[in-house]
Amino acid sequence: MSRLAMVTYSVALMIMVGWLLIVGQSIMLPVLVGIIAVYILTTAADAMVSIPVIGRLPRIWRRLLVLLAITAAFLLLASFITTNAASISAALPQYTENFDALQLRFLDFLGVKETPQWANFGERILDLLDATTLMPAAVATISNGGSVIVAAALYAVFILAELDSLPNKTQRAMGNPEQATHTLEIARQINEKIGSYLAAKTLVNIILAFVSYAILIMLGISHPAFWAIIIGLLNYIPYIGSVIAVVFPVTVSLIQFASFGHAAVALVTLMIPQIAVGYYIEPKFLGRSVNLSPFTVLLSLAIWTALWGMMGAILAVPLTAMVMIILAEIPNTRFIAVMMSERGDL
Repeated sequence: MSRLAMVTYSVALMIMVGWLLIVGQSIMLPVLVGIIAVYILTTAADAMVSIPVIGRLPRIWRRLLVLLAITAAFLLLASFITTNAASISAALPQYTENFDALQLRFLDFLGVKETPQWANFGERILDLLDATTLMPAAVATISNGGSVIVAAALYAVFILAELDSLPNKTQRAMGNPEQATHTLEIARQINEKIGSYLAAKTLVNIILAFVSYAILIMLGISHPAFWAIIIGLLNYIPYIGSVIAVVFPVTVSLIQFASFGHAAVALVTLMIPQIAVGYYIEPKFLGRSVNLSPFTVLLSLAIWTALWGMMGAILAVPLTAMVMIILAEIPNTRFIAVMMSERGDL
């Protein structure tokens, strides 16, 4: 087969896979989330062995306990976010005067003496963010994420029930013991990389959320727990997630206190832990566990976000790491995995 034909077939295959991912999102996304959840559950269940009472339970029960705890935590989190989003939406009209004060101060700084026709700009913006427009979007986003989590939890239960018999089934299916061992080794590598990455990332995000909560409390910004949780969740999105997360509480600080200085202080103090996490804590805890180059991470972030929205952005790194491990085991696609890696070694 000529190189041109191989490139043509590869592009056609990529287009077909992308189309299938978009069309089959409602089916494939919960399945993939369930598979990734199993990676987290197995890692967490193995770590629970050192706990005095729980560590004596069979491995399957430890995994189910972790699954129930994670599912309950997500449902409580969704309820908390929905309630606080309603509270924030209802409180926004109270800041109309602050918008007007900021506007006049900004115009005075620019040397504009005559008040323009859009002097009620703040009021118009707040009208757009009332409960009739903000809450449906928030509820729709949370409900979609919640349905994915519930479906993924169900898939994870059945995968866990068959997980211990998977090695034997793999050997019987392939017939070749050597090939079966190699396949199980690939699954072990994916489990090790994805499980350790997500576990460490979750721990780092929890620490970041608590630090941000303390800063928000000291600055007096309203709904500090809500914004701290949003910061922790958005930090799952590589590179841009942490920046987007800080913008929201800084904006709230600006309209709540009608002070550019207070907003600047909020921006600096909230960015300090973000920088510490991005340049010190995450490299130390996560290391180079997924071995993806920065360009690959950015490209995968763009692709998965375009395919699956916010859930795709959060899962971009683990999904791409899985793809790279699989490509590395196929001789004709190994060069792609090498280009995707950070150091070029697999």
